[in-house]
Amino acid sequence: MRKTLVRIVIESAWIPHCICCLLALIGCIPLLWPELASPQLQASIQPYAGPCILGAATCSAALLTISCVRFLLRMQNLRALGQLVAWAAQWGIAVLIFIQMAIEADIPSPYEQEEASQPIQQTATLHTPTDKLTGPAALAIPIEPDKYSDTTIEQADSLVKLEREHEELLADFLSKSPRWAFAPNSDTFYTQPGHVVLVPPATGGIPGTVHACFRSVTEGERLPAGFIVATPGSTFPETEDAAGVPDIALELSGKHYLLLAWRGTKHRETACKALNAAIAAIDSRMQRLAESPTPETAAALCEGKRCIHGNKPELRVNEPNGQYGVYQAVVYANTGVPGTLLLVIRDTESGQSLRVFSFPSRYSNDPDELFRHDIPGTTENWMRDSAIAPAATIFPQGAPYFAIRLGESHQYFGVTFEVQFVPRGADGTQAQLLLRRNYTVQAYESAAAE
Repeated sequence: MRKTLVRIVIESAWIPHCICCLLALIGCIPLLWPELASPQLQASIQPYAGPCILGAATCSAALLTISCVRFLLRMQNLRALGQLVAWAAQWGIAVLIFIQMAIEADIPSPYEQEEASQPIQQTATLHTPTDKLTGPAALAIPIEPDKYSDTTIEQADSLVKLEREHEELLADFLSKSPRWAFAPNSDTFYTQPGHVVLVPPATGGIPGTVHACFRSVTEGERLPAGFIVATPGSTFPETEDAAGVPDIALELSGKHYLLLAWRGTKHRETACKALNAAIAAIDSRMQRLAESPTPETAAALCEGKRCIHGNKPELRVNEPNGQYGVYQAVVYANTGVPGTLLLVIRDTESGQSLRVFSFPSRYSNDPDELFRHDIPGTTENWMRDSAIAPAATIFPQGAPYFAIRLGESHQYFGVTFEVQFVPRGADGTQAQLLLRRNYTVQAYESAAAE
């Protein structure tokens, strides 16, 4: 009877093979999804998961060996080959299931993690600082001109409503908004840092950009030379050159004007569509304030969205179009504990520190929550800048942009951005390196800073 049972098991080995595969997969569950049971139950089950998998694989392999040897001794080579194929198929399917389970459970890589000297985003590549920033201080705003007309100026209902009904609130918001408060008050604002640039998608090279800022004009004052006053809903004004594109001062039915200057290709249709897309983009960002015209809404717009979903620190750097040598940066991180974040910018050749920013870390207990940290900070007492270079003092305090060093524009050099974290109570020697990334940047023109 015993011999008969052994013979049946050996000759029908695919059945115990499948049982072994099933046991191995069941043993994977507490490793992949520890949240499926209480911590106490997991603690009691998890030590046996590994031995269960190893035991199932060992038993299956032993059974395979015995079965194949028996068939080979009986000159049944075809059956021995069939056993090998069946074993490979069964365990191959089990491995595929295991891989899919691992992907769904999002388990960490079993391979050795990056060393502390090579943190997230470490690379020898010099990146161009053109990351899209979405915070309330971002000076570069993407637009889609193809959706708009090239004959009639776009309506700006939210802006007009704010100007007509809540002029003081609009003026106060524009004076505090990190995006608008530092616009240069000059006729050629589009050549100065600090104004908003609206960027259409690149199609074989960017055809142009729309430069924008708000200007308050009291009675007796004149608009910048070359700007033509226009109203929302009117026809685009003509210039002396029929194909030319005018600089527009969009009248908002009050003392505020939205100045819009297209710089790029002189193709009128392209430019007019881009100007309309810019008006719509700016107006949509004012809609929330128009619908809820309160100081609290204005403060919320100045603060912006504080966090995003994610579990790895991120660094984003941007050089707004046409503002050479001027940079903005955002760090998304969640340190889990209070402390100070540092952004250290070093010259890649000499290793010299060119700029150092330090700022309090935002944090929570949620590992999938990353908090936004603007560089420089745009709220009072938010950012402390170590003035280790002349470039640290050339822009107004609180401005949402910075220069790395003074020199000649278009003279490019490599820098390394390092994000470090110092827990509260620790000194600078205990800083943790969160990430490092290399960029190719340019100096801010010395003459412009004088």
